[in-house]
Amino acid sequence: MKKKYQIEDDEQPVVSGTGKDSGQRNIYLFGRLENEIALPVVKRLLKFEKDLPEEPINLYINSAGGNGYNADAIIAVMHSMQPRVNTVCLGHALSGACEILAAGTGIRSAYEFSTLMFHQTLWEADGDITNLEIQAAQGQRFREAQIELLHRCTGQDKGKLRKDIERDYYLSAKEALDYGIIDEIIYHRGTTSSASKNKLTITTLAS
Repeated sequence: MKKKYQIEDDEQPVVSGTGKDSGQRNIYLFGRLENEIALPVVKRLLKFEKDLPEEPINLYINSAGGNGYNADAIIAVMHSMQPRVNTVCLGHALSGACEILAAGTGIRSAYEFSTLMFHQTLWEADGDITNLEIQAAQGQRFREAQIELLHRCTGQDKGKLRKDIERDYYLSAKEALDYGIIDEIIYHRGTTSSASKNKLTITTLAS
């Protein structure tokens, strides 16, 4: 059995959490959520907590999703840490990456022209009939866990989430704000919107 999120492009993974600002509390989740991307993110989260447990961490996301278990691992670490983790969507946050964005424990934000999407997990199984029945039950359990996570992060009714998650559910930054996936939109410089362009307002996640 292999469980994964649906992928719609051929983007190549890049190294996360490195670069000129590697000494700052910034982490970059760019590329598919495979081991070579997710593991450095988890390691850097834990390192930042050990170094300065009181200081927030910024997690920048530009990902089409990938391995669902890796998305779960990143979310689990964020919610077991003392520092708040601000999640920021820069380009797109699809599938498991969207769940990571929504599960941020600090300020959750998205660039004005970014694209977000969530859906139920693509579940693959093989074997005899008994094993297929076991895997089908596990797939159902995982979908219910997805619904529960999104319910806690967005405050949306579980019945609505159960319906929306059945197919690819795309949102603009404004739609994601209204849905409860993010707390703030980062507006493009020069936008005439009367909303604050740089100041982010912390909103407590639904418990």
